[in-house]
Amino acid sequence: MAERIFIADKETLDAVKADTTGILKQLQDADGKFSNIKRYGVKVNKNDSNPDTRVTYLYDAADKNPAKMNYSSNAFDFGDWGDVFFVKENRPVMLNADRTVAYELNHNDHSKKADGTESDITDEATALNAMSEFPLIWLCQYEVGNYEYIIVSDERVDSSYFADAYKREDGSIADHMYMPMYGGSYDGAKLRSLSGKKLMCNTNAQTEINRVAANGEGWTIIPWCRRNLIESLLVILSKSDNLQTKFGRGVDSTYVNDAAQDYGKVVTGTLDTAGQFFGYNDGTHEVKVFYMEKMWGNRWDRLVGYISDKAVIKVKMSPPYNLTGEGYTTVCDACKTSGYQKDMLMCRYGRFVKTVGGSSSTYRCDYYYINTGIVAIALVGGNCYTGAYCGAYVNLNNTAGSASWGIGASPSCEQPLAA
Repeated sequence: MAERIFIADKETLDAVKADTTGILKQLQDADGKFSNIKRYGVKVNKNDSNPDTRVTYLYDAADKNPAKMNYSSNAFDFGDWGDVFFVKENRPVMLNADRTVAYELNHNDHSKKADGTESDITDEATALNAMSEFPLIWLCQYEVGNYEYIIVSDERVDSSYFADAYKREDGSIADHMYMPMYGGSYDGAKLRSLSGKKLMCNTNAQTEINRVAANGEGWTIIPWCRRNLIESLLVILSKSDNLQTKFGRGVDSTYVNDAAQDYGKVVTGTLDTAGQFFGYNDGTHEVKVFYMEKMWGNRWDRLVGYISDKAVIKVKMSPPYNLTGEGYTTVCDACKTSGYQKDMLMCRYGRFVKTVGGSSSTYRCDYYYINTGIVAIALVGGNCYTGAYCGAYVNLNNTAGSASWGIGASPSCEQPLAA
């Protein structure tokens, strides 16, 4: 009988190639750094409750000064991170419906194009959306003992690095992905990212998905893989688990029980002249990171790709997504008690709450809420009523059918294959 020959699939072969490349490059460097590859990482000491001292820089992040908002000078301090690839190559753009870039926006005044002429950030008559463009970032997340690790690179170092936020439905990896510069608004037909608009709310998950899909092929509401990546970058930039303190509180305390005042929510675009990062510590202004307003506060953002199925966490790290959890990966049993996040599970799929018992100034400094009896679609960030709970707040208390004044969604996409 002839000997059978087995051929590995492409994903396995790519992982082997990445591992081999990483090993070879490590052999070239006596100091543990890779030749021609930059890695920026942190390790988080689970046993240290101080949100700043629990985070230590690793690899090419070592000896860097962290970034933070300077509330005294009313300016953002980039520390030693202004020239790092995922900051330097991040830019504000107007995206066509086919997900190609129409033009770049002025970095410090989004009402202008990069060439100084007037932009279309407020114009619902166009098919454009204002989006934050991110270069390809490979993310590695894991834990060993009492330490969590987050590492990013501009290349795939080995098979433990993933570019889920850039993965298309066909499995290919895009060179760029796009997050909304503004919380999603509704123009009567589509879910948009535009300045000067009222945030969309009182919609269920399927309506939100349908309205963003009306922009064209490849548009979705924000998936967990992209939210997880941005939160990871912010921890690395700030060397802290207290994101509200380091970047700004956001609109977390403006609620009024009055629909005529939109319950205290703030319209989009209030930080159009504030640059790439900006925030306040008063709870009444938006926060801006990577040119994106409303990373937390003002209005909840509903995600795809993250479900609590009666207290079992299930995720999907690339499209297509659904609202049932069918075909999703089971990650872990959810923490069944609500409260401030304390101990986390760090794994290839992100950070997930294991225990609560922290506070607004200890451990991860953000809240967690769960209903163990439902299939919950994750809400993130908090709204204008949730105060210090905001930040990396995860709410697993709403089904796909839930709709209220404080819940909505925002558009996201990746670079199209033909771009």
